Amino acid sequence: MSQHAINATTERWIVTDPRPGQRRLRLFLLPHAGGGANTYRLWPAMMPPDMDVRPVQLPGRERRFSEPAIARMDTLLDALVPALRPLLDRPFALFGHSMGSCIAHALALRLGDLGLPQPFLLIASGREAPHLPRRKPSLHTLAEPEFLEGLKRLNGTPPEVLQNRELLDLVLPMLRADFTLVGEYRPAAPPPLACPIVVLGGETDAETTPEGLAAWSACTTGPSRVATLPGGHFFTDTARAQVVARVTEALHQYGRDG
Repeated sequence: MSQHAINATTERWIVTDPRPGQRRLRLFLLPHAGGGANTYRLWPAMMPPDMDVRPVQLPGRERRFSEPAIARMDTLLDALVPALRPLLDRPFALFGHSMGSCIAHALALRLGDLGLPQPFLLIASGREAPHLPRRKPSLHTLAEPEFLEGLKRLNGTPPEVLQNRELLDLVLPMLRADFTLVGEYRPAAPPPLACPIVVLGGETDAETTPEGLAAWSACTTGPSRVATLPGGHFFTDTARAQVVARVTEALHQYGRDG
């Protein structure tokens, strides 16, 4: 693949930090199901100047709305890793919320399998450890009425979308693909990562339990810790400043030697 093609691929998948200047550390941000890079639009201005903040833009949403969403983790990684490779030139960390936590975990494993640079930190937010048995059926297995009720319960899809049939028909394929992607991600006893894992959870998030969050410790040979923040499943929005502060603290702690 030519350098031009690599750059074009990278630009399609990875959003550039709008702030000028060179930075010491890089942070890739993976979205929740149904979310896109715009989820993290406020983060760069909230982060310290030594952090290069890079939201990942998945197909099927926002500026990539015309592209089909990807419903299989291996397929997603096959496309995402080449886009990331030019940006693995400095110490980097991975942050994911909900579905994004699973993508971040799978991505770190894939980078290791390929002998590529490893993250110095994984931050998993709003998701129980991926190897745990599921406590309830995944949304992607449900018929449409129950699927829509599940979306309402999560409170992450705008009500105006759920109440408008035309809008709903436009986004349902992407939502189904996302929940299939995360619902079928079951790492088969992978070797643990070596990087530290910081886990964030919402105090009133019905999608996680303290035990499920703590179980991320089995995914690494490095240190692991859990921090609980006020809010439900989307505490990353309602407690954004606290989340960014926790993320910044962890990046500076574990990236100090980068």
